[in-house]
Amino acid sequence: MRRILSLLLLFSSFTLCAQEIPCSPLKVPQSFAGSYGELRRDHFHTGLDWRVGGVVGDTIYAIKSGYISRLSVSTGGYGNAVYITHPDGTLSLYGHMHDFVPEFAALVKEEQYASERFQVSLEFEPGQLPVECGEAIGRVGNTGYSVAPHLHLEVRDLATQTPLNYLARGYYKVVDDIPPVFQRLFFFGYCDTLALPIRYPLRTSNHPTSLSGTTVRLPHKSYLGIDAIDRQNGTTGKLAVVEYLVMLDRDTVFRFEVGEIHPKQGCYLSALREQSVGGDDVIKTLLDPNNLLSEHIYAHERGLLVLNDYEEHDLKVRISDEHGNCSTISFKVRRDDYLESSLSSVAAALANQEDFQRIPMLWYMPHVFTDEGVSYTLPAASLYDSGWFPYAKVAEADSSLNILSSVWKLGDPSLPLHSNGELFLESPLSDSLHSKACLAFYQDGVLSYAGGKWDGKGVRGNVGFGTWCVTTDTTPPAISFWERKGHILRAGDEILIYLEDDFSGIKDYRVEIDGKWHLSMFKRGRISLRLDPERISRGSKHTIVVKAKDNCGNSTVVSRDFFF
Repeated sequence: MRRILSLLLLFSSFTLCAQEIPCSPLKVPQSFAGSYGELRRDHFHTGLDWRVGGVVGDTIYAIKSGYISRLSVSTGGYGNAVYITHPDGTLSLYGHMHDFVPEFAALVKEEQYASERFQVSLEFEPGQLPVECGEAIGRVGNTGYSVAPHLHLEVRDLATQTPLNYLARGYYKVVDDIPPVFQRLFFFGYCDTLALPIRYPLRTSNHPTSLSGTTVRLPHKSYLGIDAIDRQNGTTGKLAVVEYLVMLDRDTVFRFEVGEIHPKQGCYLSALREQSVGGDDVIKTLLDPNNLLSEHIYAHERGLLVLNDYEEHDLKVRISDEHGNCSTISFKVRRDDYLESSLSSVAAALANQEDFQRIPMLWYMPHVFTDEGVSYTLPAASLYDSGWFPYAKVAEADSSLNILSSVWKLGDPSLPLHSNGELFLESPLSDSLHSKACLAFYQDGVLSYAGGKWDGKGVRGNVGFGTWCVTTDTTPPAISFWERKGHILRAGDEILIYLEDDFSGIKDYRVEIDGKWHLSMFKRGRISLRLDPERISRGSKHTIVVKAKDNCGNSTVVSRDFFF
């Protein structure tokens, strides 16, 4: 009987948990600096960034009951982060935290010293670290890839790993009666009568609402670039537009609905963004064939505005946010086959067809380019659409500039890639420099580190389109302390160490005190070392040793004595 009662209580408890309504992770007014679906450099934002007034320290609470399934610490990404698995089949993630509650912090610190690494990830089984809804788990911070204190809250469906939009689902309420804002509207021509289709700019409206009531002349086929953001009451954050709609007369030409996007789809954002005009907020209506976001998109005629006659037509562009606020621009369009921008762009494309220094690339095929001392290989489906591959040797090697191979321009940098290609450049380097060799991006005589390793007769690495050469990095990192007159200064128990590398960047570092590894954090050129009185005795002299290595294997070791 007791066993049956226990099972009934367990089932009842699970049912209550499964129906649990999430609470707020913070005890501050709900306001967001970033929302679900916001456009980032190469992905959609998949959570809610909670504002905290620009300061660290607010307590973070578990939004539902469950168990801690992971604690992670990193200098990038989410920084200090807690992952909670819930009985309803979801996982909540709390990112950029300042610190964890003492129980979790002790577990993390133990693992850091055991592995002698700052960056760690600890995973736990059900029952090890249970947590209740509303229980404190840490404090708001600014760790990882974060530019200001905030809480990144993300909820995922465990079965599919799809991030869920808890604001659109109504779990969190904010006052929002502000419609999205049109920032710019771009018009592009599209010509598909040549060997490969060409796209070209027609005009830009920096004040899109001024188009209302006007007539815009367009070629036979064209498409739009829509630059828009959303606003909410009480925040200056640039938030997500969740639906883009374009209608020609009464027919839908293009609709993109953010919905809830799996990361494997979200990484195709570059296929949706119009790269040629710069900025992160420009969505194009043209659907590329290798765009796996297509299930979120309706695109008649691939999203092209096709004008088959010379009459005026009504064009409507509407943007919406997750609370139903909308902004709409309506104007007329008319076909004009004699637009100067169209004629000049097509004429230039025809003239370039005979240019032997470019070759066609089909998006669904692998692409291999070889010439004297160079090879570049793109896997199939690296492109979002077919296009031209321009190439040229732009300069010879020049040892006085540390350019140690021919300089090659490969591809069009404005053409987005889903994955980089493999580049090999030959270089007549002496054996002693092989370990120091790397690829470099070349622009206006300036070299920037681009990775790669020596491989036989040259350097091999993965890069995108651009201008490239081989170079070397033989200069070790520079290490310096915050000190005065040879004495290390401290801010309380914290020592600051500055770590710089002039080219390839810091790959690894290590801090030891009296011969033993000591916990420290390296971020943005600075090591923060907080002295731990449990591991270092007070009132005596100690020796600190800092070791650093860059990405080309150059290393530096600096030692200092200090009193604690």
